[in-house]
Amino acid sequence: MNWLSIVVTSAAVSALISAIFNLISQWFERSARRKDLIFRKALELAIANREFITQVAKDTGHGAQIHDYVVYAEMYHWLLTSLHETGSLPAGWRGEIKTKFGF
Repeated sequence: MNWLSIVVTSAAVSALISAIFNLISQWFERSARRKDLIFRKALELAIANREFITQVAKDTGHGAQIHDYVVYAEMYHWLLTSLHETGSLPAGWRGEIKTKFGF
């Protein structure tokens, strides 16, 4: 009877530890997927924004200041991350974009 209680207790403890490690790995996986999704969407928005600015400049005949994709991607990543984490855009984000990114 003593061996049976040892085996059952050992199995219960290993199941508990396994479940804890599983939860931790799921948390890391979700966090990595969230970061990847925000990064991909920031790149998509950066590409679309640059194409839009280029098209508007061509259509209107006016010059436009066009930045590298990475500048737009950084801006959108910052905005999307704040939107995801807090549910709103950062306070004073329009003014900060003008000074930080030169728009």
